[in-house]
Amino acid sequence: MMVSHQPLKGKHVLITRGGEQGEKFCTDVATAGGVPYMIPLIAFRAHTDSNAPLFLKNMKEYDWIIFTSQNGVHFFFQQIRHLMDESELIHSGIQFAVVGEKTRAALNRYQIPSRFMPNVYTADDFAREFFQEVDVNAEKVLIPKGNLASKTIAESFRARKIVADEWIVYDTYYPTAATDQLVKLLKKDLLDVAAFTSPSTFHHFNQIVTQHHLQLHTKDILMAAIGTVTKRSIEQAGYQVPICPATFTIDHLFTELCAYFKE
Repeated sequence: MMVSHQPLKGKHVLITRGGEQGEKFCTDVATAGGVPYMIPLIAFRAHTDSNAPLFLKNMKEYDWIIFTSQNGVHFFFQQIRHLMDESELIHSGIQFAVVGEKTRAALNRYQIPSRFMPNVYTADDFAREFFQEVDVNAEKVLIPKGNLASKTIAESFRARKIVADEWIVYDTYYPTAATDQLVKLLKKDLLDVAAFTSPSTFHHFNQIVTQHHLQLHTKDILMAAIGTVTKRSIEQAGYQVPICPATFTIDHLFTELCAYFKE
């Protein structure tokens, strides 16, 4: 992302997401003059679901496959790789829906278009908008998801007497290696901003702060969040969250962060 000036000059920013997204956020922050610290407080691994053989066997019976995250997309294709390829899915008559633009981009990598994406990237908004905008003539949907994802979307289908199978394709867990790094960083009182990409990243952060009695070291840190659910989790712990973009992506969080300091 191009930044023509340096609105984050001298600002020390904690980035709690790893992987490609975290790396890009670090690069953006540095380009804007900031000092990024990437300490991933969330990680993902494949999950073995005992129902997986059944979901795979009945794959072509689903009218829709609904992805709630880009991890859901990647771990789903990892699971089906040895049994079918993307072209089979494309020509099966199954339709695809996604919760947000990053998830849609992940699906596009497999050359599969999504037929529906809500205007606001939350499970609640998906559930509401889907039935308003799509002419639903479905009997059965599959939702590949993480172990911590909500049941909101599945329940919205079940309320309409549509079978909704939830396939746990990945686990979200706390990478314990991050603890020492975070404790050392907080004790230095360098941070100006802590950016959280999910409720889980904040819960793990707060757990470390509480266990190591670091509350005094966090009171002046500016909290930034992606999504209203993440924002609510942070506020419930007693912090204010002045930065929360209307569009729930890391790119928009970065833009909002720059705008905050530019003002």
